[in-house]
Amino acid sequence: MFAEEWPLMMFTLFSQLAIGSFVILFLIHTLLSKKDAQNANALTQKGIENVGWIMALALVFSLFHLGTPTGAYRSIYHLASSWLSREILTAGGFFVLWFITRYALKKGKSAAVLGWITAIAGIAAIYSMASIYATSIRPSWMNPNTYVAFFGATFAMGTAGALSFMAIDAKKAQFSAETLSLLKKISLIAGVGVLIQLLYLPVLISSLNNGGTAAQASAHLLSGSYLVPLVLRGIISLIGAALLYLALSSSAKGVRSISSQKIYMGLLLMFVGEFVARYVFYGTAVSIMIGTN
Repeated sequence: MFAEEWPLMMFTLFSQLAIGSFVILFLIHTLLSKKDAQNANALTQKGIENVGWIMALALVFSLFHLGTPTGAYRSIYHLASSWLSREILTAGGFFVLWFITRYALKKGKSAAVLGWITAIAGIAAIYSMASIYATSIRPSWMNPNTYVAFFGATFAMGTAGALSFMAIDAKKAQFSAETLSLLKKISLIAGVGVLIQLLYLPVLISSLNNGGTAAQASAHLLSGSYLVPLVLRGIISLIGAALLYLALSSSAKGVRSISSQKIYMGLLLMFVGEFVARYVFYGTAVSIMIGTN
């Protein structure tokens, strides 16, 4: 992978972690608020506050990829035709809306509608991000797999991130058996996010094998030199998802039966797994311009 791709790679990973964490946290907040709004705030407020700083780090990485970072604002001039412009607008919009939502929650105000508008902006940012790659000249990216990979990573890492933020306040908030049962179900989203990516790989490789020269070259890389990293990625990510579930498996015991260490380890493994997957995503992208006159 060329050195200039690293900031972009880290931008995609950290922004997906931040947006996914916010969406899952606000989903949990909404479900818990139906019965106990005060405890819902206690469980999720700190996590919602911290999400924005991860997004800020992602935006910093994105600036390193630009030739002239101070001119980034000019990119929004082409909203009608450029997915990059739409990504900048929606990612920046998510960050601004997060700040407003955070302020409202800290003041004890209801932020249900605002929170979901923020989540929608985040989802739009992920879609725009994926569309940049899906409309490129690299067959391995010009494929539904790009959307599967980006949204799968968003919800896999986001679930792990949300549960990790909540685990930080485990000693302050009351984790009733009912709450832990809900969190246990939510933790399954991480496994689904990983599985849909793994299950789509054979479809991706098959479609690339039936394509042109560049597509076939990408397929050979995926099934050849990058196969071992892909297998290791699957194992690492699935272990991470399993740890999240196991950390909440003692919900029947009642209050505060949560293993923070397992949740943190689950997040670490999920991030490492997605890091490897994203490395392969960039490493196997062969341009259709290669080999042409």
